[in-house]
Amino acid sequence: MTKDLLKNITDILSILKEVKKEFEKRAAQLDGAKLEHFQQLNNSLIIAEVEAIAQAEEHAKELKRVVTELQQALHTATNSTSLVSLLGIGAYDSIIKAVEMAEKAAKESKRAADQTLKDVKKGGLISRSEQLKDNSSHLWRETRDTQSHLKTVSRTVNAHRNRVNKQKKKRRSLRIDTSSIGDKLKEIKRDDTAALIVSVKTAASDANATVSSVKERLRNISEEVGRITLTNISVNINDMLTDADQAVKSFNKAFPVMSDKLAEVKALGRRMSPHPNMTESIQRIKDIIEETRNFVNRLSLGTTFNGKSHIELHPPRDLEDIKAFTAVNLLLNRHHKTPAKSDVRRKRHQDEHRDGNLFVFYLGSKNASGDYIGMAIRNTVLVCVYKLGGVVHEIETSQITLGSVNSSAVDRVIFHRVYQDAEVNVTKNFTSKERVSLPPKRNLPNTMTGVFDLDPGSVVFYVGGYPDYFTPPVELRYPKYRGAIKLSYLNDNPVCLFNFKHAVNMDAKQHTVKIAQEEVSDYYEGRGYRMAFIKDPDWKKRRLFRFHTNSRETNALLFYIGNNESFFCVFVERGFLVLQGQQADREIRLRSAERVSLFDTQFAIAIADKLIVYYGQNTVSTDHIQTDYISYYIGGLPAELRERHNITAAPLRGCVDNLKADAEIVEYNRTIGVSSGCPVSSLGVRAATLNSALSVDSLFAWDEQPVRVSLGFRSTGKRGVVLKSGSQGSEPVHNLQLSLDDGFVVFHSFNYTLRSNERYNDGVWHYVSAVGKPSGLLLSIDNVNVSPAHSDQISMQRGKFKGCIANLYTSRPSILPADLSSLSQTGDIIFGQCSQPPPPHSTMKRPQTHNLITTPAGSQCRPQRAYQLYEKDSWVSYNLPQENLNYRPHFSLDINTKSSKGLILHVAGRGAVPLLALYMANGKIKMSLGQNRIIQHKEKSNDGNWHRVEFSVENSTFHLLVDGIRVTDGRLPNNEGSSLDLHNPVYLGAGTKSKNTKGHNIPTDSVISCIREFKMNDVFVGAAEVSHKALPCFHGLAEEGTYFGGGHIVLDNYFTVGSHFLLSFKLRPQHLTGLLFHVQSDKTSLNVFLMENKVGVKANDGNGAVSVSVTPRKSLCDGKFHEVTVSKKRNAFQLVVDSVSKEKAGPKSTSYSTALESLHIGGTTNQNGAPVPSPFVGCLRNVKLNGKPVAFEKASRVVGPVSINRCPAN
Repeated sequence: MTKDLLKNITDILSILKEVKKEFEKRAAQLDGAKLEHFQQLNNSLIIAEVEAIAQAEEHAKELKRVVTELQQALHTATNSTSLVSLLGIGAYDSIIKAVEMAEKAAKESKRAADQTLKDVKKGGLISRSEQLKDNSSHLWRETRDTQSHLKTVSRTVNAHRNRVNKQKKKRRSLRIDTSSIGDKLKEIKRDDTAALIVSVKTAASDANATVSSVKERLRNISEEVGRITLTNISVNINDMLTDADQAVKSFNKAFPVMSDKLAEVKALGRRMSPHPNMTESIQRIKDIIEETRNFVNRLSLGTTFNGKSHIELHPPRDLEDIKAFTAVNLLLNRHHKTPAKSDVRRKRHQDEHRDGNLFVFYLGSKNASGDYIGMAIRNTVLVCVYKLGGVVHEIETSQITLGSVNSSAVDRVIFHRVYQDAEVNVTKNFTSKERVSLPPKRNLPNTMTGVFDLDPGSVVFYVGGYPDYFTPPVELRYPKYRGAIKLSYLNDNPVCLFNFKHAVNMDAKQHTVKIAQEEVSDYYEGRGYRMAFIKDPDWKKRRLFRFHTNSRETNALLFYIGNNESFFCVFVERGFLVLQGQQADREIRLRSAERVSLFDTQFAIAIADKLIVYYGQNTVSTDHIQTDYISYYIGGLPAELRERHNITAAPLRGCVDNLKADAEIVEYNRTIGVSSGCPVSSLGVRAATLNSALSVDSLFAWDEQPVRVSLGFRSTGKRGVVLKSGSQGSEPVHNLQLSLDDGFVVFHSFNYTLRSNERYNDGVWHYVSAVGKPSGLLLSIDNVNVSPAHSDQISMQRGKFKGCIANLYTSRPSILPADLSSLSQTGDIIFGQCSQPPPPHSTMKRPQTHNLITTPAGSQCRPQRAYQLYEKDSWVSYNLPQENLNYRPHFSLDINTKSSKGLILHVAGRGAVPLLALYMANGKIKMSLGQNRIIQHKEKSNDGNWHRVEFSVENSTFHLLVDGIRVTDGRLPNNEGSSLDLHNPVYLGAGTKSKNTKGHNIPTDSVISCIREFKMNDVFVGAAEVSHKALPCFHGLAEEGTYFGGGHIVLDNYFTVGSHFLLSFKLRPQHLTGLLFHVQSDKTSLNVFLMENKVGVKANDGNGAVSVSVTPRKSLCDGKFHEVTVSKKRNAFQLVVDSVSKEKAGPKSTSYSTALESLHIGGTTNQNGAPVPSPFVGCLRNVKLNGKPVAFEKASRVVGPVSINRCPAN
């Protein structure tokens, strides 16, 4: 409409311009006529006549001025971006006034012209007057036409003026509402507001301080990059200079982007307010910081140390990951200090001595006690040192390159430790074409102590030096480093010295060494992705993506492309390539016929009328409807896309290179969890989830004795064979086996058996080292040796082990954990993932077992993320990893409630911290760790709105944040937080163990509420394992239907399995296995059920049993309702699911039962005769029996959680 209005005004402007020109022309003619009249009349005209002509001239000028103003107003309107802005500056008023003035001026001109004609006639100038009369008449006609046009304009503008008046009325109404809101704001307590503002300012100040720190570090990086100089050390200096120049240009191009992102952080910090949306702002800040860290990690720069400086890095995020296996990859060189000419001789000897002994790095305890790993240069030779269980091990390597401060010649050092064995590989002049790889140096000690055990509360990581208050172990007690260091990886996690925790005496003017990168790969860390926008998304009809992978993973997401209407995803699942997608209501899932390796494999994805995935010499393809895509992802997906499409494939851990889109190099727009380079030696799959024994025949060289095996495991099962191997070779080895028996670890080999002293099925990681030889066995668990006195002739174990293993090591030629992907992929084994089975639920049984709903069997369509606790004894429970529960646990959840009192979360503990509880009291959220250890949020949160709650426990403090506002921290004396002994289950609501809260002034009943997005350490914990009286939250949209959350409905005397019936309904399940309808009598029965995406019927009409099942064309997990009909005519049963039908006949009979039996809907308390043990979880609607609706609200009984006539919208 705005465009049409502006077009009409532009047309009017053109007309007025023509009118203006005509008036100017006529005015000129009048000017000429006026002069001639003066000459001919010879003062015969009176002064009044002259004034009349002058008045006509003035009116013409006035009209010209008005037209000019109108033109300016119209110009302002045409430059407006919207009708709203046009109205805002009063352009309509200007147009109306201008038109009215133009109309008035036209009339005045007409009158003046008439008066002039009369005056001329009186002057006797007949002939001239006739001519002027004709001209004036023509002018009058033109003026009349103009007047007509102006009236049309006036009517148009008046219509728009009416719209303006309506907008003014709305504005007045808004003013009234604003005034009302202002009055309400005045009612707010000023003291509370001031407290909130102070809290927000504190949070914003902290965020700004972090931003300033990061910007300062990035500015230092920029300065250092600008000072990069390369010394001519090899024949390829020109290439290196070109690479360096390109790197600096890339950095200078990227640095403003980082500055802009950090500016976003500051802006967010300034806008932070005590509101639930603050959570989104905080998450955005986290994302920006993560992108910044990824950018810094990708910098190929070495840090220069001057002999007085040092850097403290953040400790590794997962200390469990380095217990059995530690890999350190770094580049370094040494610098000698150039003395003044006057005392060259005297200082040369001192510098040689000082340069020969240098500290490199230390990872261990802050008091230098216990285990540690470090490096130092001793007498110019690099020494790698590690201490395990009180025993110090050393490996001497070679001299490290010595050069000037400007030198970019560096050596690469790769240190690997697997349990007690270690190896060091040194490559001299790594950045040169004349590099030299030295033979590896190894240490293979004869010891059973191989676990690197660090205290999480006291770990420090010093590089290049150490604080003055720290005394390193004697093996590393040397002067601070003088030279350049680039730390690349710790295990397979990228490390960058610019992402430091503290930096001391790091002079920004020091030279920074540019490290030439030979590898062009991107390393995907298994936790992120890269995203790029498609160039010209609506131009090309054919797209081609190519990339090369290096990975050992058998479960990994490779590629995703999609929009709001369709998507396609390429991933590897258990070694098979899968193409999954959805387009035009068509679900796609195709799998390769053979297993696919991601190691050194080329992929191509062509998108046109077909979508074709090329891998090696093979393809997978499907039809494709042309559509426009905006972006695509490599290696992973953000959480919102995973949830939208129910994509569960793990992110890629491995390397990707040579990615091209339509034959062009790709410029990425977002990078999370991806670094430069490719740590090929660390790409092996080190973890697996087992549901059967792992066969390790291929890992052993049986002619070598003794036979050694080490591994980490965790499980809650009591029995099962973890790994086994048969006899291979001349020696009578006979079935090496490692297993669990009633929780005890049992090692069998050489016809001996050794059993542990303690049980280890507690669900946490344990590390086993076992040695077998003809003379006997040795066994060590968590660095504790098992006494040979416990050796006994125990029989071989059987059964399936259920749990996780990691870092399997058998002392083969490579000092690396075994690559599990190279083993046989038979049996129920998932490589690359470690998901611990939950512990048994026997300790959580309640007398009313029919109300206790364990996780239903079968696949789950999507995890339930929100629970409604609708009664005071409603609850759900989880079993979380024990090590995460007791090491700095961080929880978060959203809650919506109007209750003033009740328990939100609690977990029992032992020792100094008897429990951890979150609860509501007087409408305020409180956190308790026992008596006199309570902190609370000052504002009430029982207002019926969603509130974000975060709470955590540190070594000496515990924290609580509500809607981003942090309350005063609680204090724990004697670092009690470092020795937590919390134990599962973790309850939302009261739970079966709420009696543990008695005596702590904590509610024992659940808070009536909705709780969603329960996370631990920022990771969604998944669906609850056990629930009691819990339903989905209905704070979102609800729709027609009845929701069954594990409960069921009973209609007594309602159904008969007679000669005929017709049962129809629609369903949308959350779990793919469950009992839908159940009828049972002495002679007859009917069961309608789900069994892994199949709908089944089992019936007996008293004459014989009949079974029939149907698999629908579309998955029942697609989030849509599916129509099901079950019918019987005489002896024929028919089952129809959507459009798929199947019929089966039973034994013929002439007599049928007419007795009415109870109809159970959604499940039953009596499982005898039920084909599946689980209740139905999901929505039912339009349930009809013989054409009549079944009224659930008239049910005889409702057992367990059922929401009648209300379903959560999908």
